[in-house]
Amino acid sequence: MRELLIPAADLLLGAQCAGCGRPALTLCRTCGVAIRPAPDVAWPQPCPPALRRPTRVPPVAAGANADVLRRVLVAWKESGNTRLTSVLDHLLAASVVEHVQPRWPIVLVPVPTSRRSRRERGCDLVDELSRSTVRLLRRVGIDARVCQALTPARETADQVGLDAAARARNLRGAFRLRTDRSLAGRDVIVVDDILTTGATVSEAVRVLTAAGHRPVGIAVVAATPRIPEHRG
Repeated sequence: MRELLIPAADLLLGAQCAGCGRPALTLCRTCGVAIRPAPDVAWPQPCPPALRRPTRVPPVAAGANADVLRRVLVAWKESGNTRLTSVLDHLLAASVVEHVQPRWPIVLVPVPTSRRSRRERGCDLVDELSRSTVRLLRRVGIDARVCQALTPARETADQVGLDAAARARNLRGAFRLRTDRSLAGRDVIVVDDILTTGATVSEAVRVLTAAGHRPVGIAVVAATPRIPEHRG
């Protein structure tokens, strides 16, 4: 009976699945299955130097930024569907766990949201996602916390349409250290929603490394699929 009532309630509320548009408060069962986390290392190509030296900082993504997951992320970021945070936190948690050492505490450092994006969306989505993810991690016994260690140092141009080199130039000097009081004695993991060229997380890693807090890894919800080059 409950399984019949839930779709009926969705119809009455007019809610739609963010993945396919069918009636659902957040996601239908089919789309929920389609975005089950499958965490894997997702090195951007070309790989920014800050992720390779002095030690490698591997980025892990729970899935590819394509198809259902891409539509869900767009609904969450651009359409203000914050209910999806309770879906995406499971994916980010799966990526984070790949960097966790047994019985060793961690701290998630979210990539700072630009002042422009914060004004437009009314909140810092990545920070909220990070905090929701920490709650999940604590439920399974992982000593985790969030630290807003980074803050915007200046406004940047829109990244849409920029190639890897242009994104790197755009973000150079875009962040500064806000605080490092919660970083000592914990493995630092930089978190973001989407990894495209790696320019954003690379700048975060650079600033943290300069402050003496080299991250052990990067965790994201999704990574942009790479198109292999064919030489003929």
